[in-house]
Amino acid sequence: MANSLVMSLTTDTVESRVTRRFAVRLANRVQSTDDPSVAQVISWLDLVDLCREMDDALIEVHNPSPEMLRLHDAVLSLAIGCGAWLLNQIDLNEIDLSKSGHTRETLAATLELVRIFHRSRHTEFPASEVEAVRQRIFNAAA
Repeated sequence: MANSLVMSLTTDTVESRVTRRFAVRLANRVQSTDDPSVAQVISWLDLVDLCREMDDALIEVHNPSPEMLRLHDAVLSLAIGCGAWLLNQIDLNEIDLSKSGHTRETLAATLELVRIFHRSRHTEFPASEVEAVRQRIFNAAA
């Protein structure tokens, strides 16, 4: 039993490291100044696919570990930052996305989807803080 726990922890740790490294490499490709815009879009969409897989995995786990939640937060935050940067570059440089098969609108919608994934697991304020502010401002319960 102990060996299976150690094996599970080791496997989880390795998967966590691989996921982090993969996400960082994709982010670097998105923000590379040498890549053509199509490659940057595809790299970012690959990063978004990784985010979807991570989000699906968390749905399947009833009690995700703090490490899993931190990894989810980090990778989704990375994808959000890269997506915002990519949209900014598209706007600034008036990049033609037709070769990528995407439009600025579809990329913006995809970015919003990643933000929704993130907000569903990582609220900026704990519920207790929200309730305390609500009480202080409105003097009312939820």
